[in-house]
Amino acid sequence: MRKNELNIVREEISKCTQTEDDALDDLESETVVVENESYANLKKKQAKKYLNPKTLLAENAKICKHFKTKKASKSYQSMLQERMKLPAWEQQDAVLKTLSKHQVLVVCGMTGCGKTTQIPQFILDASLQGSANLVSNIVCTQPRRISAISVAERVAQERAERIGISVGYQIRLESIKSSATRLLYCTTGVLLRRLEGDSTLNGTTHVIVDEVHERTEESDFLLLILKDVMIQRPDLKILLMSATVNAELFSQYFCGCPVIHIPGRTFPVDQYFLEDAIAKTRYVVEDGSLYHRSSKQSYAQESSKGKKGKSYGDLLEELEQDINSSLRMQDTRTVKDNMSDQQLSFKELSVRYSGVSKSVIKTLSAMDLDKINLDLIEAVLEWIVSGDHSYPPGAVLVFLPGLAEIKMLYEQLQSNAFFSNRRSKRCVIYPLHSSLSSEEQQAVFIKPPQGVIKIIISTNIAETSITIDDVVYVIDSGKMREKRYDPGKSMESLEDTWESRANAIQRKGRAGRVASGVCFHLFTSHHYEHQLLEQQPPEIHRIPLEQLCLRIKILEMFSKYRLETVLSRLIEPPGVESLHASKLRLQDLGALTQQEQLTPLGYHLASLPVDVRIGKLMLFGAIFRCLDPALTIAASLAFKSPFVCPWDKKEEANKKKQEFAVASSDHLALLQAYKAWSSIIRENPRAGYQYCRENFLSSRVLQEIASLKRQFTELLSDIGFVKEGLRARDIEKRWAQRGDGVVESTGEEANTNAENIKLMSAMLCAALYPNVVQVKSPEGKYQVTRAGAVKMQPKAEELKFVTKNDGYVHIHPSSINYQVRHFDSPYLVYHEKIKTSRVFVRDCSMVSVYPLVLFGGGQVNVELRKGEFLISLDDGWIRFAAASHQVAELVKELRSELDQLLQDKIKNPTMDLCTCPRGSRIIAMIVKLVTTQ
Repeated sequence: MRKNELNIVREEISKCTQTEDDALDDLESETVVVENESYANLKKKQAKKYLNPKTLLAENAKICKHFKTKKASKSYQSMLQERMKLPAWEQQDAVLKTLSKHQVLVVCGMTGCGKTTQIPQFILDASLQGSANLVSNIVCTQPRRISAISVAERVAQERAERIGISVGYQIRLESIKSSATRLLYCTTGVLLRRLEGDSTLNGTTHVIVDEVHERTEESDFLLLILKDVMIQRPDLKILLMSATVNAELFSQYFCGCPVIHIPGRTFPVDQYFLEDAIAKTRYVVEDGSLYHRSSKQSYAQESSKGKKGKSYGDLLEELEQDINSSLRMQDTRTVKDNMSDQQLSFKELSVRYSGVSKSVIKTLSAMDLDKINLDLIEAVLEWIVSGDHSYPPGAVLVFLPGLAEIKMLYEQLQSNAFFSNRRSKRCVIYPLHSSLSSEEQQAVFIKPPQGVIKIIISTNIAETSITIDDVVYVIDSGKMREKRYDPGKSMESLEDTWESRANAIQRKGRAGRVASGVCFHLFTSHHYEHQLLEQQPPEIHRIPLEQLCLRIKILEMFSKYRLETVLSRLIEPPGVESLHASKLRLQDLGALTQQEQLTPLGYHLASLPVDVRIGKLMLFGAIFRCLDPALTIAASLAFKSPFVCPWDKKEEANKKKQEFAVASSDHLALLQAYKAWSSIIRENPRAGYQYCRENFLSSRVLQEIASLKRQFTELLSDIGFVKEGLRARDIEKRWAQRGDGVVESTGEEANTNAENIKLMSAMLCAALYPNVVQVKSPEGKYQVTRAGAVKMQPKAEELKFVTKNDGYVHIHPSSINYQVRHFDSPYLVYHEKIKTSRVFVRDCSMVSVYPLVLFGGGQVNVELRKGEFLISLDDGWIRFAAASHQVAELVKELRSELDQLLQDKIKNPTMDLCTCPRGSRIIAMIVKLVTTQ
């Protein structure tokens, strides 16, 4: 820097820092910007504004001055005393020393050792001691929104300042920071989005990737990008922080970089399993209880009753089970370890748990061990709260897989006088999950008055993301909700799965933070030893790769490379078959060309963190103004169908489902059921449960669908496809008493075509193509009547169903189309394929040919043959004659016009497709074509 420039900067610095008090006041009065900026608007403004170096230097000098003053304050010093007690504090010198010599460092330490809050501060504080041009600018990623917020607020508190001064946070649609922010906690997704427009992370000095051991798709992908960025930016320092001991894997990925281990600080925790919980609480499962195992007898009756209608495969399966069971009975003295408790009889369980009382074994043999038993959780909570034991008082943390289970347990506890505080305030109960507002989430950290027990019912976000200091008791349901690849559906779906042993250890560790603790795992000790996986497989090996492929293509640094080349460089690359299948699905969907170029649709899908099929249904629902029904179907595809079919009431359940039948579509039947449930809970929430019981619907699944719909609305709002500024939690708060709140929050405009059944069928083509079934009717039979020969309708079993890749398939008996004798259109789209002895398609809907051509992703061809204009798709597998040449050409033209509209939306993300003249004309023409054909 030249001498006269230095003088100008010194003058600016001296203006900013006249006295130490002024410095303190100056920074404290810094304007903290609370932004709710949507992704669409950020894209629009992507002409990046970097701070002028002089202004930046002056600002840095101000921050340094402020820090030196602040260090002397009482509030800072008292916080410092607390910080010094953390295990991470002892490693401060080692961390700083190693970072000065290496570009990458791995820090490994158990949850609660202080690595997330302290290590970024060590780096920042060391830089604030020096010159203004060496002040660090740190970004620390978190896998969840709640952890980004709670950690940032905790660190600001430790620095005795408001959030948004030197420490801020940024999550999707919400950020609190200022020009003085030099430590930003953000979600991994936020940093990935920043990299779309700023591939070298200009101005950032350190990137810290926290919780890398969780192995999410996003964090694995971020590591790959950082490997590239660090070559272009040798001055950029990268820290990876892990809570488990697989640190060597990350070290090797970054060329053997150093690893620092921080010891944990936990008290001993007594570990109990399901058999212990039953013994301590004296829990007994009642006959007729939800949690009773379906008995062998009812199974046998069921199989003899229903043998007629059973497939050969079902009968084989039953025979195999009978043989297995009789083989086991021959020798119950030894029971193989690989057999689950659920498969064992009372005798066999007695052999396995030889030291356990007969009454406990009886309960184990009667319980459905795969279900989450809320009655047992309630009994364990009563045991803890009653105090008939020698453990100290403290908070209780209950782990459940999702929001619906949390709500159900919360309501169950409210109706128990023991927890509802009717007589005296004994407990406070807090739900904890990612869709709560930050204020609601913060409530879990508040210590209750003496004599009151705090009960927190949480998803796995309390496992590693946040630390609640006063927890002494943990109740672990053993289940978690994860994204998985479902081969039947060929898509990503949310599934409840058993946790791994690593998860169980993490959950147990939450109880030993302040004193000796207790953990109840609600699965057996044998299940823990023999059935749980050691670690969950990395997310990238469990889920389809479509979303990742799109993200790779949207990044400038990778856009020119083949997908295979980029994916092969991941820390543990996915299989080649998985990539090929994903590429094919993207091409079928119309998101990727044969040359691996992003289409306009692919570009928009890359911005939606959902399965690409669901994303396409969401986008088309918004474009064609049938948003609410499209989101209901999208949410059910992402989660599961709310229809339940008990073993002993199959016929009754299927009959009830038929009552919702409309337009030969399982998906539209589901839509009718959801709408009816929604209108009932508006009048009386309690009546909703009764309605579900009568109609064989799952209240839990319907609630989850409502929650997902609100989340999907927020995502569409973020990328500019529905009204701006919509948040899932605000929608829930404002319209919680009136169903899911989607119609009310998005407005009539977005739902003009919500009642158009033909359009909704067309939307299904957008999501489910190329899952198409052709319906083949037999040669016509005629019946002679007085009026002459009349063509007879074929019997249901005479219809044949064919798919392109499987040949003949069968409609699943649970589908409303199982006994249908005539379809107006010879095509069905389906969601799921099941292979037993035969191939069944489940949840299918009849669709017309024009929507297949307009909304499917395949190549459209028009040819003249024998005087007819034939439109064909999918190499001629789908083929039909158009009414005229004009109609054939119109279909092709509308398809490219729709692409062009999506292209315009890329250039102008906030443009409203429905109100711009060209857009509204094209959309109206397409709606007319699919509705009137």
